[in-house]
Amino acid sequence: MADPILSAKRATHESFLADYDPGVTPKFTSASTGQTVLFGALANKDPRTRAAIANRLLDDGADPAVVSSSGVSLLHVLLGQRKHEPSLEGPLLRRLLEGGAPINTVESRDGAPLGMLYRLSSLSDEDRIPMYEAFFDRPDLDLDAHATTTHTIRELIEMAAENRPIPYRLMLDHDARRGA
Repeated sequence: MADPILSAKRATHESFLADYDPGVTPKFTSASTGQTVLFGALANKDPRTRAAIANRLLDDGADPAVVSSSGVSLLHVLLGQRKHEPSLEGPLLRRLLEGGAPINTVESRDGAPLGMLYRLSSLSDEDRIPMYEAFFDRPDLDLDAHATTTHTIRELIEMAAENRPIPYRLMLDHDARRGA
């Protein structure tokens, strides 16, 4: 496999596995970007392929805590995709977070990962519930992390509470569990 990161990004699950080495591929890191093959998998345009390749890499020891040399986390890559399959990506998000993906890392362009999910316009809040729950179930979630350059996640959710009750309710439940 010439470039396993690019392969994970562009391949089908089957073609990716044709050249896959479970002892090497999950740990491969680009010397220039600091990205791993998991970055490529999470950038795959097909949500089913994305989840299948990412889960295989995680099964074989890929590190979900990696942040690229430009400050982009795996959560930013996943949530930056256009098409999503929440029934597959909710559990994948949960797995990434449980494995150490930095939940509150603010990327200069996109803000914190939960802010990206909140601003995602291709899914309704109802459809996003499995993905929201992966975040709001975490005790280390910082709702005061910046979602944009001007607003925190908490501020965005509070400003739209009347029109978007699902994230607002999840935020209140999260705060109650934390004793906030």
